[in-house]
Amino acid sequence: MNTDVRRVLRTGPFEVALDAAIEASGLTLERLCGRLSDRGITVSRTAISYWRSGRSRPERAESMVALSALEEVLGLPAASLVALLGGRKPRGRGTRPPGTLSRRELWPSCGRLLTGLEATPDGQLDYLGVSDALVIDEHTGERRQRTRLVLRATADRVDRCVVCHETDDPVFGAPDLLGVAYARLGRVRGAPEGRSMVAEFLFDRPLNRGEDTVIEYDLRLAQGQPLDHVYRRFSRPVGLYTVQLRFVGTPPGRVRRYDRAGLRGPEQHVEDLWLGAAGTTSLVAPSVRPGTVGVRWER
Repeated sequence: MNTDVRRVLRTGPFEVALDAAIEASGLTLERLCGRLSDRGITVSRTAISYWRSGRSRPERAESMVALSALEEVLGLPAASLVALLGGRKPRGRGTRPPGTLSRRELWPSCGRLLTGLEATPDGQLDYLGVSDALVIDEHTGERRQRTRLVLRATADRVDRCVVCHETDDPVFGAPDLLGVAYARLGRVRGAPEGRSMVAEFLFDRPLNRGEDTVIEYDLRLAQGQPLDHVYRRFSRPVGLYTVQLRFVGTPPGRVRRYDRAGLRGPEQHVEDLWLGAAGTTSLVAPSVRPGTVGVRWER
């Protein structure tokens, strides 16, 4: 897989990544359809042409099966194109609270991992605060993250929460969960392709409406992955989000914060962050809306 294809698999959009992968393969649409037919999958040249041009997107179950086979034919990591589709557009009245985003839209490769883990429906917890503290060691290549969640129950008998993590580049693995504090570790699942992970944290006691709890957990980020940004995805409003970054070794020359309304799209509210002499910087974002808030840097 060449560098250009790897890059657009990270950034999208879907049609650009699919087009680049087909071009890099050297296969005509007719030969692609033939390769799929050899696997017992029928898809028309017109459908693939529409997908790569952005005129339409695969949505039906049989189309998603074909897309997964297409990834294999093109030599792409499993779910790398599927992840760029995000969540399916709703066709009817949904049950998600207004002003929120689906976890399956924000963490597309985690969708199947969430099946059976959502014993507590998404929306029975308010996130009063989320804090991420990261150490990026240039000498050892170590990247560690400690996350603190301040939660409030919006219903009675809420006994758990679920967190999702996913890497941008399908080539690199998901973060490793090192431990959790102030809760018990429940089920942990990872995708076969290795880019995503979901974990269930069980509260020491069920919370009733209006009761609060605090959870902390530690991650080791994928080693060897070129890292020039970090960001947090929010499916619902958060009272306060903070990020603390410490660079060990040569610090970057410039650090900026940015927001996005969803998982992808134009960056908004781009601002420079002050980087101290000790290689540390912080971002404090009150009243965060659903979408993403991140920090990127240049060396």
